[in-house]
Amino acid sequence: MPVGQKLEEARKRKGVSLREVSESTKIRGDYLSAIESGNYEINLPEVYLRGFVRLYAKFLGLDQDAMVADLDTDLGKSGNKSSKKSLGSIVSHDHSESLNTSKNQSSSNNSAKRSFSSKYSLSLPVVLSLVGLGVTLLLVLLIYFWSQDKKPTEDNIVSSSITEASDNDEIETQSQDVNLSNSKLLTISITGDVTKLIVCDEGKSPPVFHEFDNLDRGWSTEIQFEKSFRCYSSQIENISVSIDGSSAQKIGGDKQGVGTFSWRPSE
Repeated sequence: MPVGQKLEEARKRKGVSLREVSESTKIRGDYLSAIESGNYEINLPEVYLRGFVRLYAKFLGLDQDAMVADLDTDLGKSGNKSSKKSLGSIVSHDHSESLNTSKNQSSSNNSAKRSFSSKYSLSLPVVLSLVGLGVTLLLVLLIYFWSQDKKPTEDNIVSSSITEASDNDEIETQSQDVNLSNSKLLTISITGDVTKLIVCDEGKSPPVFHEFDNLDRGWSTEIQFEKSFRCYSSQIENISVSIDGSSAQKIGGDKQGVGTFSWRPSE
């Protein structure tokens, strides 16, 4: 049974309306209606959709993890693959004889190979001894010629080390500068109770999502993000943010309840 139908039946058994569910969970009524009808084309990331289903299931007293698993199945992520039955094949008599002949030839070849291998297997220790002797002689020659080469002077060694260290320091400094220019610190503070908070780091590929549930007034956290982020909250009026230590500002404005907020650097 689809997850939407399970939620709808549980809601009706509990005797509550979609409006009552929306007022309690802070999820918009049209989102709830779409979830119950199995219409997931509501222009929301899947992580938001899972959060709504989890909140809805919690309100109805259902197993939240089971409902989310059913949602993944509805979204086509169950991973089940349809198996195909083989209908066999029709082979002519001539082709069958050809196959049998090929098998017989292959069997004869394999027998010949086994016979050849058995015949010469006794010489394997001798071969291994010769290989070992050749490797030893090669190592001796390499050590001899290596000892005849001129050793690099101490000045060359020091100069090479300094140059290599300078190049590495320059590369590391450039890498740090790039990371610092793209990376920013987001500080989020809660001025009132919040049921659901999701922060999406849009600057990373793929985007990284941070989810928080049932936050109390006074809660705060810091999140490192790249270039830009998007924030969703069930109580947007209770969210304040600060970027790189700037003054905290409320992001909801006059908006109440469910809402989103996005931040990008000014051009």
